[in-house]
Amino acid sequence: NNVPNKFEMKIRRNNILEDSYRIVSSVNRVEHLKTKLWIEFEGEVGLDYGGLAREWFFLLSKEMFNPYYGLFEYSAMDNYTLQINPMSGLCNEEHLSYFKFIGRIAGMAVYHGKLLDAFFIRPFYKTHVFCIDR
Repeated sequence: NNVPNKFEMKIRRNNILEDSYRIVSSVNRVEHLKTKLWIEFEGEVGLDYGGLAREWFFLLSKEMFNPYYGLFEYSAMDNYTLQINPMSGLCNEEHLSYFKFIGRIAGMAVYHGKLLDAFFIRPFYKTHVFCIDR
């Protein structure tokens, strides 16, 4: 089936969002995203036995969900719960491809049992993750 046994990424810490976006978005077959993750931070020596992948998901999620980039914004209720920014298209012309990328990362996190550092408003979970009756 021609799927490699690991998905390797070499990432610059100071450019984690753009490097990850470029690499993950270029994958044509999503089966590749289900293989073992092998993360290398440029200029650092280390073997990834899970710790670097966990750190990558954590650091990347802090960037992906940062309201500075205009894709998400804090809810009116507090300064930690996120919602999709309805004006994201004005902030980023490629907002739809970034949302697709974020969906891929969320799927990878679930598949690989990793956490993302973000909390969303309840309606987000109702419409994007699963149906909540209450």
